[in-house]
Amino acid sequence: MNKRLIITAAVIMTAATAAAQTLIPYQSGNRWGYKDASGKVIVNAVYEAVSLPADGYGLVAGNVDGSLKWGVVGQDGRTVIEPAYDYIDLYNEGMVAIYKGPVHNSEEGLYMSGGLWGYMDLGKPGEEFKLLFDAAGPFVDSVAWVNCVRTASKRQRRTMPIVDKKGKPIGENIIFGVSGTFSMEDMFLSEGGDGPVIPDGAWVLMDRSGNALTDTDAPYQAVGEFKEGLAWVKRNGLYGFVNNRGTEVIPAVYVMVQDAPGSRPSSLLLHPESGAVRWVMNDKGQMAWIDSEGHVVVDFTDFDGKVSVFDTVNENMWDY
Repeated sequence: MNKRLIITAAVIMTAATAAAQTLIPYQSGNRWGYKDASGKVIVNAVYEAVSLPADGYGLVAGNVDGSLKWGVVGQDGRTVIEPAYDYIDLYNEGMVAIYKGPVHNSEEGLYMSGGLWGYMDLGKPGEEFKLLFDAAGPFVDSVAWVNCVRTASKRQRRTMPIVDKKGKPIGENIIFGVSGTFSMEDMFLSEGGDGPVIPDGAWVLMDRSGNALTDTDAPYQAVGEFKEGLAWVKRNGLYGFVNNRGTEVIPAVYVMVQDAPGSRPSSLLLHPESGAVRWVMNDKGQMAWIDSEGHVVVDFTDFDGKVSVFDTVNENMWDY
């Protein structure tokens, strides 16, 4: 067999394997399971609920002693985590957040509050660790935010309607929603249509081994998700940014920063070659643009929708 035929055969085999490994939720009676793309049953319909798949895994819920408990199955049909948790969430980089505690009901939906969160590495199932947090965020670049003190936060349980080929919901059936692009704000229950309620806590950045990367003696009140390697943080009512190694590259000394709750979108965008990555605002309402090392690229100036072009700034650095 020549080289081209070998490559072609390998591509066909890879495609066939990928198709066979796709998890597709299906319902039989009032129970749920998974099939593959060809319609072959991968996981028998024995569960109360299943999730949309993410990263080759699916969440499954079974009735254990009268309570709904969650576990994880793999794309080969094996049970990775037995249904033993009151909630499981966040497929990110092979890690899931696990929860033990009360599940509450409200007009806005089911939510978790009053229990403890931790993580489990799907590559090491059964090795539960750090089940001691009030809240646990998604892993991004092998780090995650965790809240270490009790708050009144309400973590929502996300569900999605089952729809037909035209996108129309079928009856009242729902499946569990899960996403590899889950954000920090997505975690919390929205109340009264006013958006998520995120109370201040004591947030620390943690790696996959459970090591704290930020100061545990001076935790952050609130934190945001990582975007392009930076996350906004709040301490003592003031804002800054940390990188994914836990270094506070833009110090938390500003009254407002880009992306933090309450920050208004700026109509001004810097070209990447300028080096500026975020804007910050001082107590006079003036804005400056900062690079990834915390250096000021454009100094503080009054902002009224336009920015003065100084001698040190080329006009083509700006987009309006």
